[in-house]
Amino acid sequence: MNFLRNSISKVNSILTQNLLNSYSTVLRRAYSGFETKSFIQLPLLQTKTPVVNQICSFKVKLKLQKRCKDCYLVVRDGRKYIICPTHPRHKQMSMVKKPRYTWILTHASQSKIRPW
Repeated sequence: MNFLRNSISKVNSILTQNLLNSYSTVLRRAYSGFETKSFIQLPLLQTKTPVVNQICSFKVKLKLQKRCKDCYLVVRDGRKYIICPTHPRHKQMSMVKKPRYTWILTHASQSKIRPW
């Protein structure tokens, strides 16, 4: 019986010691963040660089123009594109009308009295 009591007390002391050690490391890490990020250490007017890759996208135009000798015209899905391999800023694509404005109106769809 004595053996069981001793072993239980040893296990209990080891567990509490491990919990206290892990708790103290967590607290130490939490407070170390406050110490390193004080307002005095950071410069006031520090610029932050954006994490954005700038790319040249297509300009949407009503009338397309070739801007240099390397620009060429491509038609895909009913839309015209100008693509330039040497100057990506020359990329253009034509506007596409909304489907509402491309309807073909007939007498049946325009008359006030429907025949059916």
